[in-house]
Amino acid sequence: MPEETDGETISSRLDDYLDSEVATETSDSTFIFPSLPEFVEDFMAPVLHLPVYGETPLAWCPSWWAHPEALARLTAMWRSFEYLRGDVTLGMSTWWRDHVDPHMRVLRDPLTGPFAACQRAGTHIDQPSLPTEAPPDGLFDHPAFSMEAALAEEALTAEEVRASPRPWLGWIALATPPPDNNPVG
Repeated sequence: MPEETDGETISSRLDDYLDSEVATETSDSTFIFPSLPEFVEDFMAPVLHLPVYGETPLAWCPSWWAHPEALARLTAMWRSFEYLRGDVTLGMSTWWRDHVDPHMRVLRDPLTGPFAACQRAGTHIDQPSLPTEAPPDGLFDHPAFSMEAALAEEALTAEEVRASPRPWLGWIALATPPPDNNPVG
């Protein structure tokens, strides 16, 4: 049953918000960097550098956009930058500590980072994707791993978790907030 407030559903309130001037004012048009390439080229590239440790420089690839992992990490850094810049007290410090430092350590790792092969070759090298195999049927039917299962199952009790054959799955499910039964959209 949809949550209602004064006869309006969450969906109708969201639709009203998206149609309002407030949504327009807080949309991507207020981003300092309106796109990921602008963020990388106009901010990250000039601000960060590639120091050399011993004989091995940190890795980077000028075709950063051709590396899926780099795209995901740089997008997370861009979006978190745009969000955290609004916090005038700790926003940028939090952004550097919790987003830039860990992501850039991984991205620029000359041995295991997504740009490592490019650095060794001196040019962009396409990297193979991780190999995967289909999991056995039913393995991820637990609420801890499936939104469909989480929506279908009643809330677990601690006693039910202890009595289950795989209690660690139940603890994950109990620690995860329940999904919204009325998804917007």
